[in-house]
Amino acid sequence: MELNELLKLLDIDSPQDLIYFEQYAELVENEEEISLDTLARLFEEADKDVVAELTEGYFEDILRYIPEDASEFYALLSSIGQNLLGLASMLDAEGNRQIYTEEFHKFRNWYGFDSEVTCTKLSDDVETILPAAQALSLYRAEHLNDDEYSYDFSGVLDYPLDEYIVPISGLDDDDDEEPFDDRDE
Repeated sequence: MELNELLKLLDIDSPQDLIYFEQYAELVENEEEISLDTLARLFEEADKDVVAELTEGYFEDILRYIPEDASEFYALLSSIGQNLLGLASMLDAEGNRQIYTEEFHKFRNWYGFDSEVTCTKLSDDVETILPAAQALSLYRAEHLNDDEYSYDFSGVLDYPLDEYIVPISGLDDDDDEEPFDDRDE
């Protein structure tokens, strides 16, 4: 997908217009293949502060809707989100936009395509294998369709999480809350 196609998909005219949660969610969850080069061009021109806000907001949202018995998956997604947020908060540093783009691309491909969650419909024990993004959508929709599922996230826990050193001074310290620490009880 070329940059102009991506901009059209996101319903924006330029990368600087990437400002809304829905656009970022579409960027993560869209089932179209988006090349690393196209993402790099998008993030190169996008506002770094907005990218950091969108990253944080996206992970806060998805972490609210994880089954209670999937604590390891929750911890993994939280770590991925903190990693991306740390990189996003330092986008102006030498090479960090490229690193952020690579990590975003890796997460996007894993979350939407490569991960395999076993979802078992409780009424008839029929198993379906879905990527993590679709499994979480199914979990969110359970209350709408009267179907209940059990979710086995054990197959997605081997995500290759790279660790980067991000100075604490680079993180937003406007408030004392931990990122992603508002999971609904």
